[in-house]
Amino acid sequence: MEALRQDDPRHFGPYTVLARLRETASAVSYVVRDTGTAELAVVSAARPALAAVPAFRRRFQAEARTAERLAGGWVQAPLAAPDSGELWTAWPYIPALTLAQVIGIAGPLPERAVRILGAGVAETLSRVHATGAVLQGLAPDTVLLAEDGPRLTAFGPLGAAAAAEARPGGQLSVQLGYLTPEQIGGEEAGPASDLFVLGLLLAYAATGTTPLADGPPDRAADRIAHGNAELDAVPDSLRELIARCLSKEPAERPSAGSVAAELALEGAAALAGGDWLPAALSGAVAEQESRVRALKPPSDEPRDAVAVREAVVVPAASPVSPVAPPEQSANGGALEDGGTTRFKAIGTRPPRTDPPTTQLALPREQPALPPVPAPHPSPQAAPPQSPAPFARTPRAPLPLPAQAPAPAQVPAAAQAGPSGTGRDRRALLTALAAGAAGLFVGAGAVLALGSDDPPPPPTTSPRRSPAAPSPGCRPSPGGRTPIRRPSPRP
Repeated sequence: MEALRQDDPRHFGPYTVLARLRETASAVSYVVRDTGTAELAVVSAARPALAAVPAFRRRFQAEARTAERLAGGWVQAPLAAPDSGELWTAWPYIPALTLAQVIGIAGPLPERAVRILGAGVAETLSRVHATGAVLQGLAPDTVLLAEDGPRLTAFGPLGAAAAAEARPGGQLSVQLGYLTPEQIGGEEAGPASDLFVLGLLLAYAATGTTPLADGPPDRAADRIAHGNAELDAVPDSLRELIARCLSKEPAERPSAGSVAAELALEGAAALAGGDWLPAALSGAVAEQESRVRALKPPSDEPRDAVAVREAVVVPAASPVSPVAPPEQSANGGALEDGGTTRFKAIGTRPPRTDPPTTQLALPREQPALPPVPAPHPSPQAAPPQSPAPFARTPRAPLPLPAQAPAPAQVPAAAQAGPSGTGRDRRALLTALAAGAAGLFVGAGAVLALGSDDPPPPPTTSPRRSPAAPSPGCRPSPGGRTPIRRPSPRP
């Protein structure tokens, strides 16, 4: 969880945004509070760079509808979604950590916790497969562990994507985090594909490492299609079941219902209770909840200040009134970025600079500088004795200083512009996804989703020829409105 950045929304419908909770390649999740009921919730909002792609919009809305159909059990029912063209969905807030966070905090889970986790996910997969659909939403960052059991937060390939990028022509490129042997062979994902990914997740939860992930990245597809999963570190009672889930042949994998029954015959809910998580994880979940409930709505001042700054034209620096560079304070030290303070689940983390935030950081107000004495006039500049009629009174030319101060330079991050922000952010997300303990073993899977919208017709209107200049006028350089030349004075 981290503080809001200056370009983050402050409101979603009736919800006031409090903080960033987590983010994926396609969306950012925010902790929000209902202004009417004061209840906490989580809003998952599409990334602005992708929201304009028609294929992305359809996929985002389709996965939200899937969540509505699956509501119940280990799937939370959505609270609200906008009727307008905005892309966001509100969910009840449940204190929980992602599976990736859990492994990072406490390492591999005990066998009982692995069984409850697997049974809960398999129960949800069984409901999905009963409708003839495929989930394709399993990943270490889309499975949550709460005090009362696991939760799913993604209901399609978009929610579980390791990377998502808009392509020319309205296409959407989605890079999956996990591959299956049949997908490498060019086949479409089926219910058995979800079971293969479930086997990878269970092995990761039990050992802290993902099977078939060790080795050169460019050989990942070959390892998944032909390599044998190393399961020696998996507990004996779970090894055979996980091995069947990881079978190369989809027909040899068990069904989701049989996996759920084998892991927890009485059901995941009966086993979870309130102590299924290790003490360290329970403490981390409780601390997250206390931090979230203590959040206060941030001030809207940064957003207003940005608007004011964009509306004001700053004059160029002059020798008479030099301006201190915005990136330094009066005492010469670098200004601290106030929009990058982050919250950590456990302990205190020092603030760090975030590229997307740095380029939008507001320069702090500079203290008034002592007046600079006016420079002595140049000896070559002598005022004329008597100005001619109708002529302006000439002024003494400004003296040339030894070295004129350069105008305040815009930081390199700010010059990148919005497109640079998207590329930096996507690059950061891709690096995080690829480097998280070797979780993603199928980084080569790309789904290209096209747009049904036809391209706009080409412009065929003839170019208007420039108007002939009228007498006494000279044409402007662009051939547009003639500029009248003043008549000479007598």
